[in-house]
Amino acid sequence: MRTRGRRDRVAVALAFAPLLAAGAVAAAGPVPADVIDCATIPRDADEAALVERFGRAAVRSVDLNGAEGQTEHGTAVNAADPARRLNVFWSDAAHRRRPASVVIRDRSRWRVRLAGGSTLGLGAGLAEVEAANARPFAVSGFFWDYGGYAKDWHGGALPRLPGGCTLTVRFDPDPKAPAKVSDRVSGEKDFPSTSPALRGVKPTVSVLTLDWGG
Repeated sequence: MRTRGRRDRVAVALAFAPLLAAGAVAAAGPVPADVIDCATIPRDADEAALVERFGRAAVRSVDLNGAEGQTEHGTAVNAADPARRLNVFWSDAAHRRRPASVVIRDRSRWRVRLAGGSTLGLGAGLAEVEAANARPFAVSGFFWDYGGYAKDWHGGALPRLPGGCTLTVRFDPDPKAPAKVSDRVSGEKDFPSTSPALRGVKPTVSVLTLDWGG
């Protein structure tokens, strides 16, 4: 009986070994992406609301880099975790209330929920964004303060988001693209997303911003 009991325990352990190994791999894998929409940080939110939603330890008052090299008083959610960080700029920065924009950038894995339930994240290419928009769009030339922004959605599904905010998308060219190729799509002019010159630098989404319009 003792030998049989031991054999049974060994059989059970062997049966569960693949499941335990799979669990270990999953735990060590990439951090799952979070999904954000206009309801996540609504128009009437303040920093206290972020604390209530994300927890005190996750919310930090910081100075954020704004346009043209300026800094603004804002709030970082999950500042210590690049994969889950959100930057919040406020309409009333002094009291940190009424969000003007929520920014996803760098290594953040947050994805924006679009109309219809699909999502968009950093690293998406022109074709993926065209599919989300259901038609081509325009992108401003690179290598200046406002370079790389999607400028005209031509009446497509973007940038309107459920809940009232809008989506701003910025692209960066592939840093490995030859300079002579990048030069063709640089400067203060716009390029259609179907442009061979633009596609030649393989742009990907580098910044996603949910805008409340100040």
